[in-house]
Amino acid sequence: MKTILAFAALLSATGAGAAEWVEIGSDTDATYYVDLASIEVEADTVRVVKKGVYPHSLTEDLGGGPKVFTQTLGIIELDCARRINRVVQVDMIGPDDAVVWSSGRMKRRMWEDVRPNTHGEATLDFVCGKAMPH
Repeated sequence: MKTILAFAALLSATGAGAAEWVEIGSDTDATYYVDLASIEVEADTVRVVKKGVYPHSLTEDLGGGPKVFTQTLGIIELDCARRINRVVQVDMIGPDDAVVWSSGRMKRRMWEDVRPNTHGEATLDFVCGKAMPH
């Protein structure tokens, strides 16, 4: 029940109830999507929900035992002008589409430079282009 509530809270907090997923890239680990319907601008910060879909189940030991997941769903904050980002929440979604682990809201995450030629850069360029057109 706790995992369902965490996922419901993530969806309601981000407005992702009517998600509009757009693929923004892939690498050897996963294919990445952003939800256009979740884009929010607050001052210099743009917030978006991003999903990673893995071709095979992954297992991580995240306290309380191993968690098997096939997707991650995260809230990403971007500073388009400074080209930095941070993950402020991440949920791991299991093969049955239920949340198997959630970080909850991480209020003190540090901003990080967006590395060139990564899905992070593709996310920043795409989302900032949509949220702050020139």
